[in-house]
This record gives sequence, C-alpha cells and structure tokens, in this order.
Amino acid sequence: MTAVEPTLRREYLRRCIDQRGVYRVRPTEPRLLGKAPGTVYSWQFYLRRCLFDPVFLTACVHELALKIPSGEVQFAGVEDAGVVLAAALGHHYNQPWLSVKKQRKVYGLHNWLEGRTTGLPIVLVDDLAGSQRSLKTAAQTLTALRLPLADFYVTVVNKTRGTHAANYLEDRRLISLFNCDDFALTYDEYCAEYGVEPNFGPVY
Repeated sequence: MTAVEPTLRREYLRRCIDQRGVYRVRPTEPRLLGKAPGTVYSWQFYLRRCLFDPVFLTACVHELALKIPSGEVQFAGVEDAGVVLAAALGHHYNQPWLSVKKQRKVYGLHNWLEGRTTGLPIVLVDDLAGSQRSLKTAAQTLTALRLPLADFYVTVVNKTRGTHAANYLEDRRLISLFNCDDFALTYDEYCAEYGVEPNFGPVY
C-alpha cells in the first residue's frame, strides 16, 4: 500500500471521487432513477468505490482527523460505507467502533447495534449527507437507547447544498471534507475539466 503525501491528500481524495466515485449519464443515455418516485438523476455518487480502497480510506481518515475536535469519542457507522469509515476512524483513534442497524435483528439478541459501547459520546458516520434519512434514523435509535451522541457527525461529502436542509441532527455540527461544488458532476462538466470522457468502469 502506498501512502499519500500529506500536502497532496486533499487533492488526491477529490480526484479519486471525481474520477472513480461519480457516475455521469451520457447525454444520449436514459437518466438514473432516483429514490423518490418520479425523480431521475444525471449523475450519482458511488463512494464505496473509493472507500473500499485502503489507500483512499487511510488518506480520508487522516484528512478527517484534522477536522475532528476530539478523539475521546466512539464512531458508529450507518449503511455499508459508513461502517467501513467508522471502523477506520476507530482504528485511527484506538477506540472500539459500532454499527447502527436500520432495523432491530429479528433473531438472537434482537439488537440494534453491533460492537461494544464504551460510554463515550457516539459520532455517527456515513459516506454522504444528502437527505440524511439514515443518519437521522440512527440518531433516533441511539437517543431511544439512551446512549450519548457527540455534538458533531461525520461524512466524506456534504451533498446538502441546494438540495436538502443543511442539518437534520438538531444542533450537531456536520464535519465533511467536500461538498458538491468540489466536483465536475455532470458529463459535460467532467469533459470540460479533464478533456476526456468519464470512464466509470464496469458495473456488476
């Protein structure tokens, strides 16, 4: 594994997301179906393509650590990508990490969380903050379990600008590395910035 030079990390991360973590629809292709009924997208983030790469993940954790005010917390991931990032952050700060389920397990202990709580404030972690539905649901779960929430939460990309309310988690601060303005999101914008067509690679 090759480490990324600290002075180059942010640009490395931005380019990785721009070139590997966004699918852009060609002008001649049908648009992507959105989550909400009747909505379509001309581009969509797929950050797992980046976060499942150890070089990217390590660089991402080091950049986030520059923004995180305290390591005396416990990180809890929501969704697949959030769990990967929470695990990496927990490892960096030498703290046990958690994952928060969408639904209680239907067998065994019927638990909501995986991992071991420590009593420290819990920082919710996800790859993106858009509608923040998953983050808000996880916060409600932790509150119902009477577990302490940290006064901030963490994502790689804050996608809320111009699309959603900036903060769904009451007075908690959202810490992110990027927002939508940092990327050439449409097919034409990408071609103009890089002088080549996007190459997302195979999808399985």
